[in-house]
Amino acid sequence: MFAWPAVTAEGVGTWVAAVLTLLVLSAAWGESRLSRLGMALLAGAAVGYGGALAWHTVLRPRLALVWADPLGHWPLIIWLFLGLLLLARGLSSASWLSNLSLGYLFGVGAALAVGGAVLGTLVPQVTAALGAVETGGGWWVAANALLIAIGTGGVLFRFAYTGWSGEGALGKAWARLIGAWGKVGYAFILAAMGALMAGAALMALALLAARLEFLAVDWLHLVAR
Repeated sequence: MFAWPAVTAEGVGTWVAAVLTLLVLSAAWGESRLSRLGMALLAGAAVGYGGALAWHTVLRPRLALVWADPLGHWPLIIWLFLGLLLLARGLSSASWLSNLSLGYLFGVGAALAVGGAVLGTLVPQVTAALGAVETGGGWWVAANALLIAIGTGGVLFRFAYTGWSGEGALGKAWARLIGAWGKVGYAFILAAMGALMAGAALMALALLAARLEFLAVDWLHLVAR
Protein backbone atom coordinates (compact mmCIF):
# COMPACT_ATOMS: atom_id res chain seq x y z
CA MET A 1 0.00 0.00 0.00
CA PHE A 2 1.35 3.41 -0.98
CA ALA A 3 2.32 5.70 1.89
CA TRP A 4 3.20 9.35 1.63
CA PRO A 5 6.65 10.18 2.92
CA ALA A 6 6.83 11.93 6.27
CA VAL A 7 6.65 15.70 6.06
CA THR A 8 9.74 17.30 7.58
CA ALA A 9 11.00 20.86 7.79
CA GLU A 10 13.96 19.92 5.60
CA GLY A 11 11.70 18.41 2.95
CA VAL A 12 9.39 21.43 2.89
CA GLY A 13 12.40 23.73 2.61
CA THR A 14 13.76 21.70 -0.30
CA TRP A 15 10.45 21.90 -2.17
CA VAL A 16 10.11 25.64 -1.56
CA ALA A 17 13.68 26.25 -2.74
CA ALA A 18 13.10 24.07 -5.83
CA VAL A 19 9.89 25.86 -6.79
CA LEU A 20 11.48 29.29 -6.36
CA THR A 21 14.48 28.16 -8.40
CA LEU A 22 12.22 27.02 -11.24
CA LEU A 23 10.27 30.29 -11.10
CA VAL A 24 13.43 32.36 -11.47
CA LEU A 25 14.92 30.09 -14.16
CA SER A 26 11.67 30.33 -16.15
CA ALA A 27 12.69 33.88 -17.07
CA ALA A 28 15.14 32.30 -19.53
CA TRP A 29 12.14 31.35 -21.72
CA GLY A 30 10.56 34.77 -21.42
CA GLU A 31 9.30 37.05 -18.71
CA SER A 32 6.03 35.98 -17.15
CA ARG A 33 4.01 36.52 -14.01
CA LEU A 34 5.57 33.46 -12.43
CA SER A 35 9.13 34.63 -13.11
CA ARG A 36 8.29 38.10 -11.79
CA LEU A 37 6.80 36.48 -8.69
CA GLY A 38 9.98 34.49 -8.10
CA MET A 39 12.21 37.54 -8.55
CA ALA A 40 9.98 39.62 -6.28
CA LEU A 41 10.17 36.97 -3.56
CA LEU A 42 13.94 36.77 -3.98
CA ALA A 43 14.34 40.56 -3.79
CA GLY A 44 11.95 40.78 -0.84
CA ALA A 45 13.81 38.10 1.08
CA ALA A 46 17.14 39.84 0.41
CA VAL A 47 15.78 43.22 1.53
CA GLY A 48 14.20 41.68 4.62
CA TYR A 49 17.40 39.89 5.55
CA GLY A 50 19.43 43.07 4.99
CA GLY A 51 17.05 45.11 7.11
CA ALA A 52 17.09 42.59 9.94
CA LEU A 53 20.89 42.38 9.79
CA ALA A 54 21.22 46.18 9.87
CA TRP A 55 18.85 46.43 12.84
CA HIS A 56 20.47 43.71 14.96
CA THR A 57 24.13 44.45 14.15
CA VAL A 58 24.18 48.23 13.56
CA LEU A 59 21.17 50.18 14.81
CA ARG A 60 20.09 48.29 17.91
CA PRO A 61 23.53 48.13 19.63
CA ARG A 62 24.12 51.85 19.02
CA LEU A 63 20.67 52.84 20.20
CA ALA A 64 21.36 50.89 23.37
CA LEU A 65 24.60 52.82 23.87
CA VAL A 66 22.85 56.16 23.37
CA TRP A 67 20.04 55.16 25.73
CA ALA A 68 22.49 54.08 28.44
CA ASP A 69 24.84 57.08 28.15
CA PRO A 70 23.61 59.92 25.87
CA LEU A 71 26.38 62.36 26.82
CA GLY A 72 29.13 59.81 26.41
CA HIS A 73 27.93 58.74 22.95
CA TRP A 74 26.61 62.04 21.60
CA PRO A 75 28.24 61.57 18.12
CA LEU A 76 25.91 58.61 17.57
CA ILE A 77 22.95 60.96 17.96
CA ILE A 78 24.24 63.06 15.06
CA TRP A 79 24.66 60.01 12.81
CA LEU A 80 21.19 58.80 13.78
CA PHE A 81 19.75 62.20 12.90
CA LEU A 82 21.50 62.17 9.51
CA GLY A 83 20.17 58.67 8.89
CA LEU A 84 16.62 59.76 9.71
CA LEU A 85 16.96 62.64 7.25
CA LEU A 86 17.55 60.08 4.49
CA LEU A 87 14.02 58.80 5.05
CA ALA A 88 12.72 62.14 3.83
CA ARG A 89 13.96 61.21 0.35
CA GLY A 90 10.73 59.29 -0.19
CA LEU A 91 8.62 62.40 0.40
CA SER A 92 8.40 64.78 -2.55
CA SER A 93 7.61 67.76 -0.33
CA ALA A 94 10.47 67.15 2.10
CA SER A 95 13.08 65.42 -0.07
CA TRP A 96 15.37 68.46 0.23
CA LEU A 97 16.00 67.56 3.87
CA SER A 98 18.01 64.53 2.77
CA ASN A 99 20.49 66.67 0.81
CA LEU A 100 22.53 67.25 3.97
CA SER A 101 22.95 63.53 4.60
CA LEU A 102 23.63 62.77 0.94
CA GLY A 103 26.22 65.55 0.73
CA TYR A 104 27.97 64.17 3.80
CA LEU A 105 27.91 60.61 2.41
CA PHE A 106 29.26 61.63 -1.00
CA GLY A 107 31.92 63.85 0.54
CA VAL A 108 33.19 61.16 2.89
CA GLY A 109 32.98 58.52 0.15
CA ALA A 110 34.97 60.64 -2.30
CA ALA A 111 37.60 61.47 0.33
CA LEU A 112 37.98 57.82 1.30
CA ALA A 113 38.17 56.71 -2.34
CA VAL A 114 40.81 59.26 -3.35
CA GLY A 115 42.75 58.90 -0.11
CA GLY A 116 42.67 55.12 -0.37
CA ALA A 117 43.80 55.20 -4.00
CA VAL A 118 46.70 57.55 -3.27
CA LEU A 119 47.84 56.40 0.17
CA GLY A 120 46.75 52.77 -0.11
CA THR A 121 47.78 51.98 -3.68
CA LEU A 122 49.82 54.63 -5.47
CA VAL A 123 52.33 55.53 -2.75
CA PRO A 124 52.88 51.91 -1.55
CA GLN A 125 53.42 50.73 -5.14
CA VAL A 126 56.03 53.42 -5.79
CA THR A 127 57.69 52.64 -2.47
CA ALA A 128 57.68 48.92 -3.27
CA ALA A 129 59.23 49.60 -6.66
CA LEU A 130 62.05 51.65 -5.16
CA GLY A 131 62.57 49.10 -2.40
CA ALA A 132 62.77 46.25 -4.91
CA VAL A 133 65.56 48.01 -6.76
CA GLU A 134 67.48 48.79 -3.57
CA THR A 135 67.24 45.25 -2.17
CA GLY A 136 68.15 43.59 -5.44
CA GLY A 137 64.72 42.10 -6.03
CA GLY A 138 65.09 42.50 -9.76
CA TRP A 139 63.99 45.11 -12.25
CA TRP A 140 60.96 43.07 -13.26
CA VAL A 141 59.56 43.42 -9.71
CA ALA A 142 60.11 47.15 -9.83
CA ALA A 143 58.58 47.37 -13.31
CA ASN A 144 55.48 45.50 -12.16
CA ALA A 145 55.02 47.81 -9.18
CA LEU A 146 55.58 50.90 -11.30
CA LEU A 147 53.08 49.64 -13.89
CA ILE A 148 50.42 49.41 -11.20
CA ALA A 149 51.36 52.85 -9.92
CA ILE A 150 51.15 54.34 -13.42
CA GLY A 151 47.76 52.72 -13.95
CA THR A 152 46.45 54.04 -10.63
CA GLY A 153 47.65 57.54 -11.38
CA GLY A 154 46.20 57.36 -14.89
CA VAL A 155 42.78 56.37 -13.56
CA LEU A 156 42.86 59.27 -11.11
CA PHE A 157 43.81 61.73 -13.84
CA ARG A 158 41.14 60.27 -16.13
CA PHE A 159 38.50 61.51 -13.71
CA ALA A 160 40.27 64.82 -13.01
CA TYR A 161 37.98 67.22 -14.84
CA THR A 162 39.70 70.30 -13.44
CA GLY A 163 43.35 71.08 -13.04
CA TRP A 164 46.01 73.70 -13.53
CA SER A 165 46.51 74.67 -17.15
CA GLY A 166 48.00 78.12 -16.77
CA GLU A 167 49.68 80.17 -19.39
CA GLY A 168 53.15 79.41 -20.55
CA ALA A 169 55.09 76.39 -21.65
CA LEU A 170 54.95 74.72 -18.22
CA GLY A 171 51.15 74.89 -18.02
CA LYS A 172 50.70 73.54 -21.53
CA ALA A 173 53.19 70.74 -20.91
CA TRP A 174 51.36 69.79 -17.70
CA ALA A 175 48.02 69.74 -19.50
CA ARG A 176 49.41 67.47 -22.22
CA LEU A 177 50.99 65.17 -19.63
CA ILE A 178 47.72 64.85 -17.71
CA GLY A 179 45.78 64.21 -20.93
CA ALA A 180 48.18 61.48 -22.08
CA TRP A 181 48.32 59.89 -18.63
CA GLY A 182 44.54 59.96 -18.46
CA LYS A 183 44.33 58.03 -21.75
CA VAL A 184 46.59 55.37 -20.25
CA GLY A 185 44.27 55.25 -17.25
CA TYR A 186 41.29 54.79 -19.58
CA ALA A 187 42.95 51.70 -21.03
CA PHE A 188 43.40 50.36 -17.49
CA ILE A 189 39.73 51.05 -16.79
CA LEU A 190 38.67 49.07 -19.85
CA ALA A 191 40.90 46.17 -18.83
CA ALA A 192 39.52 46.22 -15.28
CA MET A 193 35.91 46.36 -16.49
CA GLY A 194 36.55 43.44 -18.83
CA ALA A 195 38.02 41.41 -15.97
CA LEU A 196 35.06 42.27 -13.73
CA MET A 197 32.56 41.30 -16.43
CA ALA A 198 34.37 38.02 -17.02
CA GLY A 199 34.38 37.32 -13.28
CA ALA A 200 30.67 38.12 -13.04
CA ALA A 201 29.91 35.78 -15.97
CA LEU A 202 31.91 32.97 -14.39
CA MET A 203 30.16 33.51 -11.06
CA ALA A 204 26.76 33.44 -12.77
CA LEU A 205 27.64 30.15 -14.50
CA ALA A 206 28.85 28.69 -11.20
CA LEU A 207 25.59 29.70 -9.48
CA LEU A 208 23.55 28.23 -12.34
CA ALA A 209 25.47 24.95 -12.12
CA ALA A 210 24.94 24.87 -8.35
CA ARG A 211 21.17 25.37 -8.71
CA LEU A 212 20.90 22.70 -11.42
CA GLU A 213 22.85 20.31 -9.19
CA PHE A 214 20.43 21.10 -6.36
CA LEU A 215 17.44 20.31 -8.56
CA ALA A 216 18.92 17.06 -9.88
CA VAL A 217 20.44 15.76 -6.63
CA ASP A 218 18.63 17.20 -3.62
CA TRP A 219 15.15 17.60 -5.11
CA LEU A 220 14.62 14.96 -7.81
CA HIS A 221 17.34 12.55 -6.57
CA LEU A 222 18.28 11.73 -10.16
CA VAL A 223 21.97 11.56 -9.34
CA ALA A 224 23.57 10.30 -6.15
CA ARG A 225 25.77 12.75 -4.37
